[in-house]
Amino acid sequence: MMGDDGHHLLTILIQTSPIPSHPSTALLEALFRSFDKVKNIRVLAKIYILCDGYDEISAEEEEQGKDGIKRGRVSSDVAQRYREHLKLLRRKLDQPPFAPSQSYSKDSNCDDNCISQVEMIELPQRHGSAPAIKAAFDMGYVTTPFVCVAQHDNFFVSEVPLPSVLQTMMDNDWLKCVHFMSTATIDYVKKTRRRYDMDLEPLVRRNEGMLEYSLIPLVFWFGRTAISRTDYYTDFVLDRPLRLGDHLEELLGVKQLRDMQQRGPANAHPLWGNFVLDQGREVLYHLSGRRARAAKSVSGENRPLSSPIGPDASAHATPSNDTKRDLPAKAPTNDDCGSWTTARSARAVVPGLELIRDGDGGEKEAPKGKFKQRCFRCGEKGHSYKWCPTAQTDLLNVDTIDLA
Repeated sequence: MMGDDGHHLLTILIQTSPIPSHPSTALLEALFRSFDKVKNIRVLAKIYILCDGYDEISAEEEEQGKDGIKRGRVSSDVAQRYREHLKLLRRKLDQPPFAPSQSYSKDSNCDDNCISQVEMIELPQRHGSAPAIKAAFDMGYVTTPFVCVAQHDNFFVSEVPLPSVLQTMMDNDWLKCVHFMSTATIDYVKKTRRRYDMDLEPLVRRNEGMLEYSLIPLVFWFGRTAISRTDYYTDFVLDRPLRLGDHLEELLGVKQLRDMQQRGPANAHPLWGNFVLDQGREVLYHLSGRRARAAKSVSGENRPLSSPIGPDASAHATPSNDTKRDLPAKAPTNDDCGSWTTARSARAVVPGLELIRDGDGGEKEAPKGKFKQRCFRCGEKGHSYKWCPTAQTDLLNVDTIDLA
């Protein structure tokens, strides 16, 4: 499989911006280690770390609560730590895990010239997610037929057949975007039928090309790590007015859902062309980068501590040697109780990071008033997953994935 430049078919844009764990590079290091699960990724892909700019606010604005990492408005302290992070990152790019290990060329049957080096794209001003992606395209960084817009806190935790995915996309123009299974897309056909009374079964693609897994059409445009046709981005996804701070999922997610509901899946979905590869397990794991910080010892010094920082982690879990493996073939589901998000069968830990708890270490009181939706953890109505009474019990019934 070769691209126009001799070997690359895919450009990966890893989006990053100021987060509490900086100047630590632990989050990105864990992401690059997770790339080991993606077959031939270093040979088939050019990899860029797309570093957004930021707006530095005054101390007075910070006191008034006008800061916000998601909005790119940060204090002078956060800005300084982000600059230190970028400086540290530049120095590390020629070292593992950013650079492949010496054994990679041998294992992939390719010489060193076939393996691209990771590069940084540093945007001098704040753009926000969608405009930053467009800036990378406009600057000419994406020259391959396929592109993967990746998030710095989305990790691969199961094997990904990248060559088969790319070959199938090359052979089928209707396949515009391929997502990887997360807790939101496990048992997706059942969930979509239950929540939206929409039957996706007739549109499921089985045994396409080299793929041994089915392709399930999506009803919502997700902004998670996925592989897309480059012209899908240039001619459709980015072909719209973008404002400072825009996010593609916020622009397109509900828009696709409404289109699917109004015109029906068979008529509407060809426009969107996005599918999830049904591997029957969680493949892409999201850890909130905004809820993690560099781990510190009692004395205040950084230490390589593995702490669970996933969205549903609430206690420390120590990984064992046998946890460096794929997730179980089938994760448990919450179908009986009607929850949209499937219960996790494992939680990831990242060396060097720890969870930022509510109140910065203190316990936060449960919110007043009854929660009207279902808990993502147990499926019962009346509380959110953060306040689920079964949380501590659940932690005893899951495996740990070590991203070291």
